Amino acid sequence: MKKNYFLIGGLMLASTFSFAQQSRMISSEVSMKPAPASAEELKYNAVSNVAKAAGDTMFYEDFSTGFSTNGWTSVDATSNGFDWIYSTAAPGGQYSSTIPVINSATAANGFAVLPSDLYNTPTPGAGFAAMSATLTSGPIAINPVGNVLVRWRQAQRYCCSSTEQLELQVSNDGVNFIAFDAKFGRQANTNVTEDAEINISSVAAGEDTIYLRFFQTSSHYFWMIDDIAIVEGAGNQLVVNEFFTTFGSELYEGFYTITPLALTQPLTFDMAIQNDGAFNASNVGFTGSIEHNVLGNVYLDSSAKVASIATPLGMDTLSISNPFANTSGYGDYTGTFTATSDSVSADPSGAVYTLEWAVNDTVFAKDYNTNAGNIGPGSYVGGDNDGSKMATKFTLKSAQMVTSLSYFISTSTANVGAEMKAQVWGLDTSQATLNDAINIPGIKAQNPIPYIVQSTDVGAWLTIPMLPPVTLPAGQYVVVAEQSAGNLNGFELGFGRDRSAEEVQPFGLEFVSMVYANDAAPAWGNIFAQPMMRMNFGMLVGVEEAEKAIDGFTVSPNPNNGQFNVQVTAEKANFNLSVRNMVGQVVYNEAIAVNNVLTKNIDLSNLNKGIYFVSIENGVNRKVQKVIIK
Repeated sequence: MKKNYFLIGGLMLASTFSFAQQSRMISSEVSMKPAPASAEELKYNAVSNVAKAAGDTMFYEDFSTGFSTNGWTSVDATSNGFDWIYSTAAPGGQYSSTIPVINSATAANGFAVLPSDLYNTPTPGAGFAAMSATLTSGPIAINPVGNVLVRWRQAQRYCCSSTEQLELQVSNDGVNFIAFDAKFGRQANTNVTEDAEINISSVAAGEDTIYLRFFQTSSHYFWMIDDIAIVEGAGNQLVVNEFFTTFGSELYEGFYTITPLALTQPLTFDMAIQNDGAFNASNVGFTGSIEHNVLGNVYLDSSAKVASIATPLGMDTLSISNPFANTSGYGDYTGTFTATSDSVSADPSGAVYTLEWAVNDTVFAKDYNTNAGNIGPGSYVGGDNDGSKMATKFTLKSAQMVTSLSYFISTSTANVGAEMKAQVWGLDTSQATLNDAINIPGIKAQNPIPYIVQSTDVGAWLTIPMLPPVTLPAGQYVVVAEQSAGNLNGFELGFGRDRSAEEVQPFGLEFVSMVYANDAAPAWGNIFAQPMMRMNFGMLVGVEEAEKAIDGFTVSPNPNNGQFNVQVTAEKANFNLSVRNMVGQVVYNEAIAVNNVLTKNIDLSNLNKGIYFVSIENGVNRKVQKVIIK
């Protein structure tokens, strides 16, 4: 299986917070509750776990004759009758009533399903019952080869902890089984339909008979499986198992998709390279190349090499020692990192990791602006109360004036009428608990006036100003949204969930953001979900200075040949002058000081002909002029 992760930034809290402690916070402070899949979640359809097999298909099962053809047997260790079944119907259950049948190629002739939600409907008097169900094949004859893959189509959602087991287990003797994670690192409550692939060569290489077993422990929701194939894998195949970079000297910060220029830091790169081929790979390393949308290539380097990575599934982590200075200025960046060896991979795309990010003037973000779900305090036990909060963390490497916060309001109509407060809280990493780390420093910036979500806000970005704008010193902060009222009337605050951003979080890291459940025992807890929340900055000026109006702003001549004058009339104040092209990319940026009248000569004659936009702003006031370069 190819598993790509990107890591950029700083440890969630100081070393007093271990990942195990954070896992306990998830289960003891804020727990995922069973909830029906939303329309947004049903639209999320991941297909990233599979790579094309290189060799022949040695076994295929589409359950066209139920479980009989290949001797499949279901065993429930709990003796409750919670078995895997052959079915052509949707799994059903109180929290899965909207789930359709698996959209596999042969769904019409049936598939295997463990309808764990249905088994817990209605809710048992003693509480939800866990599964302990296996579906095991009879002996499967295959050709002895050096690289063996199992592929299948699955629809899957589980509750309520990442410690639950959803596994493919493989044996070469029918007695001793080796387990492989069939969740592919996903956290609880994630609904997916996907083509899955696992390399089982560590058990099956060179064998002529194997057994497959699917095993689940969680009480909810469902697992549907169809179109199982055992195929011969490639002879030569490197894959990127994980990808890491540091943000300055920090680790575990999470990925910033948009970074203000003042907050950029040198980036270093590490890649965990796995040998998914049948043959040993020799002289293995990786190269890194970064392209700027205007400047072209701004970085090219490579790691040292290791003599060999053995098969099957051997892995080594390599580093590029020279950091990317990240001083190329505003614009869009694309990094391409490629695992290399003496032989060519059968699927070269599996050996490549691509990363995109942007450097701008005012926006700080961890999302890709891709809404694929709904996430809010009400998604968690105790979170469906007024006063509950959701937050995501940002680290400021230098002082910045936060002028507003932006939230993508999810498409749920339950948002309309919910009252929210926009705030920035401090994060004190010297504290021993997450509650103290957030509550002790408290609110650092806010809009004290609650905002009631309107119908026009649904499915769109909502920007709320800080009153007044606040210059925050360097440090760690969390952007917070509080549902301050409306829950008693059935309104529930929810934000867009960017699952694509979650996919680039550090492997094994069980938090991306935080939620505060204002129930009988209010508490903060870490969660694995990326709500779409952003910080917006202005120039480092005083509040009175920022509020001064821009009295005049002209561009002349217009049209021009790329050389023109910008004249700004304003009281004594600092501003940011920038020029963007038609797709919003920054091609010129400069901080300027105005004292009544300023005339600035701009030379962009090196740019292509076309329409550009010149803006002058200070975090509160902004004016834009269109300019044509002929």
